[in-house]
Amino acid sequence: MRGRSQAIGAAVITTALPLLNWLGTAIVSLVILRKGASEGLLVLGCAILPLAIATYYVGDPSAIIALIGTALMAYLLRVTVSWEVTLVSVIVIAGVGSLVFEFTAVEIVKAIVEWYRELTSGVDMTFEEAKSMMLGFFAMGQAYAMLALLILARWWQSSLYNPGGFQEEFHQLRLSPVISTPLVLTMFVCFYFSEQLGRWIPLLTVPLILSAVAFVHWAIKFKSLTTGWLVTFYMLVLLLFQLVYPVLAAIALLDSWVNLREKIQSKGD
Repeated sequence: MRGRSQAIGAAVITTALPLLNWLGTAIVSLVILRKGASEGLLVLGCAILPLAIATYYVGDPSAIIALIGTALMAYLLRVTVSWEVTLVSVIVIAGVGSLVFEFTAVEIVKAIVEWYRELTSGVDMTFEEAKSMMLGFFAMGQAYAMLALLILARWWQSSLYNPGGFQEEFHQLRLSPVISTPLVLTMFVCFYFSEQLGRWIPLLTVPLILSAVAFVHWAIKFKSLTTGWLVTFYMLVLLLFQLVYPVLAAIALLDSWVNLREKIQSKGD
């Protein structure tokens, strides 16, 4: 934030380091959030060079996809000041990103799919079915990664210029029925045409899950509970993912349709 050269230097150095390229993505997003698209594009253009070189030699474009995707989301968040719009955009951006990955990293995709088929050798699954499933989870993973980096950049911005503002902003994140209802309907369509569209179901759940996570954060703060509750919550998500995930999706839908925060606050009063 001190200047263009400092931002470019920090972004280029971090994206050039394999274990820190995620940090460069967050830096680019912070510049866009604070300074706008023109300054952000300059930093993005410089930061993408080390990743482009790595992609040329390794053949894995996922880091570039995450960088460009997060930058686009940062711009949308800056312009719209709406997490709802941002959450809808991540579906499109991560979906397009997974298609780019599929057609530009053919050998990597093939190797991953073959590894997955060996891992699940007891399951009767064709190569195309395994490929569709793995690319669906890739899209979901990219969506969560981009959102995590955008949240980091937004938290940085809040810490620098509006301390405590991001917490309040995140706690109020809620999907309106105008967004959640079409999401659910689209999931049913994808499920019905599972052979052609089933891969997109995991990606479509991302906005719901992030909305539910925001509600959990709000509820813990509203009840004045300790951070230990948050730690326990995330441990449950990690250890009991398959059980907790649908519960979170249900909470997000319920919150969208009846506004759980409002109900809880009214009862507290």
